Amino acid sequence: MKTLFALVLSSLVLALAGCGSVGTDFTTNVREKFDGPTYRTKVFAADERVVYDVARQAVDKLGFRFVSGGAAQGRIQALSGLTASDSLRGARQLSMTVKLGPAAGGTEVAVLITEQVEDDFNKGAGQATETTLRESPLYEVFYREIAQGLTAK
Repeated sequence: MKTLFALVLSSLVLALAGCGSVGTDFTTNVREKFDGPTYRTKVFAADERVVYDVARQAVDKLGFRFVSGGAAQGRIQALSGLTASDSLRGARQLSMTVKLGPAAGGTEVAVLITEQVEDDFNKGAGQATETTLRESPLYEVFYREIAQGLTAK
């Protein structure tokens, strides 16, 4: 009886050990399911068309390929190149969505970077999972490229 109690207690302790770190991710994931993904935003003191042109150049500098969008739409959609997994059975690709709009004092640039991963091609095509990258350094690099492009103009 004591062994069963010790086994149940140790299982419970192990199950709850990571709850502190998992709780915030779980809450964020649930919120994003209802509200949509959270874009990272920054305001630049420049005209929307100028910021759009500089953002397009920044997308290219980061190695992304422009897919769709335009200055009139205030949107850029871009994809990175495919990266094969170590076993060559899967692939990874980043997607960048940029929204531009008027803001007090300039133009607001909202960026969302997601990662699509297909673990095993043998499971069937189109079985990729998509995850929002919340804490990627790409956000800051992208904003830095825009700031440098605006100072050069």
